[in-house]
Amino acid sequence: MSDAAGSRTPEEEALAGEIERTREQLGETVEALAAKADVKGRAQRRAAEVTGNLRGKGRAAKDKVTEQAGELRDEAAAKAAQAKNAAQGAGAPVAGQVASRAAAAGRAVRDITPAPVQRSAGQAVVIVRGHRGKAAAAALAAAALILAWLAARRRRR
Repeated sequence: MSDAAGSRTPEEEALAGEIERTREQLGETVEALAAKADVKGRAQRRAAEVTGNLRGKGRAAKDKVTEQAGELRDEAAAKAAQAKNAAQGAGAPVAGQVASRAAAAGRAVRDITPAPVQRSAGQAVVIVRGHRGKAAAAALAAAALILAWLAARRRRR
């Protein structure tokens, strides 16, 4: 190199430029190595990234489930209302006919039943009211037996 006054040769200028570029590359390399050596910092950044992704996915899943639950609730309410309306519409005329026929049959039986049997039946009614669950089960069983007997009788003919 030449005097301190500043006249450099082209070779010295080229060499100085190359030294400067090498210093810059070395600085970048040192920064990259330092970033790679900062395992804790990298782990923290990655953990924050994963946490953010999971929170977003969790919110999306919650929103989807909430939306589907609302849709299912609305569907169930609509079907329940539809079933209720159908049951009320179909059951009312039939129930009225059955009730009127049952009342007429009850009056006819009462008219031909002797007084002592009516008193015994009244006592039986009081006992049955005390045991409604068992009485309902017995009535259903009796109805099933009568229906089975009628069906068998009809088949024989």
